[in-house]
Amino acid sequence: MRISQAFIGLGLFFLIVGMGFGIWMGIRQDFQFADAHAHWNLLGFVTSTLYGLVHRTHPAMAKSRLAWPQFGLHIVGALSVGPGVMLAISAHQDTLVIIGSVLVLLAALTFLVMFLTAKSEPA
Repeated sequence: MRISQAFIGLGLFFLIVGMGFGIWMGIRQDFQFADAHAHWNLLGFVTSTLYGLVHRTHPAMAKSRLAWPQFGLHIVGALSVGPGVMLAISAHQDTLVIIGSVLVLLAALTFLVMFLTAKSEPA
């Protein structure tokens, strides 16, 4: 599997999770976890999909030895933030959301390093 497929597939997974969670909240008319819903959609779907599209259009980045570690940081972080937000809201436990946020930030910094160090290839 290519890194771009992995990121876009992850994004689509989060799209389904985020939409399903939003529908569940709407049915219950209980929106206390709307922030978790927003994080799953924006961080999970949008960010993952954008990473995948950039990797697809920049082959040098996709071939970087940092590509799969970046994916690992992002997936663990993105999977942690939604439940972490829910725990922070419902139980005032913010450890998981802090860890997830730091991992997602590290993934973004890794992405930046890959972008800045990638050798451009002729179009």
